Amino acid sequence: MFGQILGAVAGGLLGRSGAKADRKAQQAQLDAQMEGYNFSKPYIQRSYDRAEGALNDVLDQGAYTGQTYASQNPYFSAGNHYMGGMGAMGAQGAFDINQAGKGFAQNYNDLYNQTQGDRIKTAQDYAIANSGGLVNAAMRDDLRNLQENTLTGIDQAASGSGNMNSSRAGVAEAVANRGFADRQADMTANIQDRLMDRSMNAQNRQFQDAMMANQGVANSYFGGIGAMRDMGGFMTGAGNNLMGYQQGYLDDQRRRYEDQRDFALNQNMKYQGGILNNAVYNSAQNVNAPTASSAAGGLGGALSGIGLADSIFGKVG
Repeated sequence: MFGQILGAVAGGLLGRSGAKADRKAQQAQLDAQMEGYNFSKPYIQRSYDRAEGALNDVLDQGAYTGQTYASQNPYFSAGNHYMGGMGAMGAQGAFDINQAGKGFAQNYNDLYNQTQGDRIKTAQDYAIANSGGLVNAAMRDDLRNLQENTLTGIDQAASGSGNMNSSRAGVAEAVANRGFADRQADMTANIQDRLMDRSMNAQNRQFQDAMMANQGVANSYFGGIGAMRDMGGFMTGAGNNLMGYQQGYLDDQRRRYEDQRDFALNQNMKYQGGILNNAVYNSAQNVNAPTASSAAGGLGGALSGIGLADSIFGKVG
């Protein structure tokens, strides 16, 4: 009996000591597995706390509700209204200019038709119609000399011979008249030629003047078109500026509404994606928790000691 007690005590002490050593080794292994997490845990916890606090502050403040779109400055408003008003006032004037020049095409057609006429015949008719007085003026001295000197001399010579109606006197008078007629014909041709040149030059000058004048009419027509385009541009440009400003204001209002509507959602999504996305939601896997028990080790050792004592003392007895 004494041997069994002694074996139980010795075995229990040895078993308990071994179990304590095993538990210490298992705890050391567990501590090594959890060392990184345990070291980081307080920092992670503080980070989560700060992030949650920042989220709450942001949610409490909400999206910016002040003015985010600049008001029209006086120059922008005045300038655009001025340009639009100028376009409206100038539109009718531009149209009137255009209408004043719209006949330029018909004018060109009329001028073209003029070039198809017989301009030489026109010049010739002008020369014939206007050469008479000029020829008479140019032949005045020749006519006076014929009448006062040549023919008179022939008559006096015939009278002195006592034969006023002689053939010789008649021939001399005919020759004198023919000479005058020849000079008159030459003078007429020369004057009419100059008059024809004058007529041609005048016709050319009148045609060029008409072309230049009609070019001015054409410029008026196309200038009116350009002015209408400019006046329309003033109005549409000013309208586009003002409409663009108003559209920008409406877009800003829509954006502000959406910012207010989605602010809390966006902030929570940022918090979840940026902060909680790194959170550890699962415990460490395959953790070897301590399983050794000093009590169980002592009990096992005691039983082993009793068995050993029985085997020893029983044989001795």
